[in-house]
Amino acid sequence: MLKTTATMVLVMGLASAAPSALAASPQTQGQPVQLIAAAPHGKAIPLQAAEAPVTGTVSVKHEGGQITLVFSDDFSTNPKAPALQVVLLKSATPLKTLTAPHYPLTPGAYTQVAPLKSYKGAQSYTLPAGVDIKASGSVLIWCKVANATMAWAPLK
Repeated sequence: MLKTTATMVLVMGLASAAPSALAASPQTQGQPVQLIAAAPHGKAIPLQAAEAPVTGTVSVKHEGGQITLVFSDDFSTNPKAPALQVVLLKSATPLKTLTAPHYPLTPGAYTQVAPLKSYKGAQSYTLPAGVDIKASGSVLIWCKVANATMAWAPLK
């Protein structure tokens, strides 16, 4: 996996929140893992800052009939941001369509995948049944409490 690090500037201070339990990387146990068209040539996509510092990458994998978002070992974001969520948005360039400085999401304009498991380290998220990754242009780390987009990566 290509490890690209993007160092970002913290723009917004948020209240403290305890990190969730750490999640392990997915186990493939002999099953082939196929990267789908979301990442050019199967490479990881660097995460980019919106409201918070972020490092690491995200990959989209198709395995056993399921689509999974996989965050790299070097993934990290603001540990003080409460209620972080992994969400999908139709736009491949969300910061162009959202309002600075917080880049808030409109209710119904995003698809919630899951709460962020940990502020750092490798973790994966299987998309809920019925979610079409091809209809999504980007994956976001979003603060539900402040309605602020912390970081994002284009899927197209």
